[in-house]
Amino acid sequence: MDVRLKRSSILRPGWIILLSGGVIMLFPTMWMVVSAFKTPQELLDYPPKLLPDAWSLQYLKYIWFERNFSRMMLNSTIVSTVATLLTIFSSAYIGYVFRKFRFRFQKQLFFVIVATMMIPLPVLLLPHFKIVLTLDWINTYWALIAPYALNAFGIFLMYQFLADFPDELIESARLEGVSERQIFMYIVLPLIKAPCVALGIITFLHQWESLLWPIVAANSPSMQTLPAGLATFSGSAVETADLYNPYAAALIAATPLLVAFVFFQRMIVKGIAMSGMK
Repeated sequence: MDVRLKRSSILRPGWIILLSGGVIMLFPTMWMVVSAFKTPQELLDYPPKLLPDAWSLQYLKYIWFERNFSRMMLNSTIVSTVATLLTIFSSAYIGYVFRKFRFRFQKQLFFVIVATMMIPLPVLLLPHFKIVLTLDWINTYWALIAPYALNAFGIFLMYQFLADFPDELIESARLEGVSERQIFMYIVLPLIKAPCVALGIITFLHQWESLLWPIVAANSPSMQTLPAGLATFSGSAVETADLYNPYAAALIAATPLLVAFVFFQRMIVKGIAMSGMK
């Protein structure tokens, strides 16, 4: 009984601290959700109120239909999904080649790939723009996706994970007459599903929140993504001040990520932890 009392006395302050920290961390998200249903006048009230006087979907409907956020949601989903799949496949394939094959200038080429991780994105904006402009891809999905189809971090991550992949399994498949393409597609790729999930989570979150490149590569309203729409929303709604509610726009942009986290919480935490360990 004394041991149980000691344990409870030790754990109780810890639970209080964790609960307090959780409330503090979740409060901005809770404030965004409830503020999405407030009127513009209620957003300016002082002292601010936690809950709106009357919950209304008027502002969410206005932003979804009139501000074209439905199209932006579709664009962000397509770009993020396709870019994530291409990044996973290309990173797994190139990481597998560098780890399990031997060829001339292998170490030098891998060093160059890893070194590109040190180059900041703004430095690459002009070369990327010149390439997509030459290919006539401006205001297309390919312009938004192509620069992220290859990812140096993804290649490095897969290279590290494949260090523990058994060479005997590959050699036995070769002795059975299995082609290199089949070895990668049907043996290697299914067995590295966990690092692929980790890379996919990181890539998807990065693509969904990307702002700078979509603004440069897609200036057409029909090709804008959600971050670009949020950036332009605050400066172009003066004529509709009675419907201006930036929290409603933020809620629409964040909802897919919140839903994905609720359903894939364990997978997301595991994937981020695995990538951090490597």
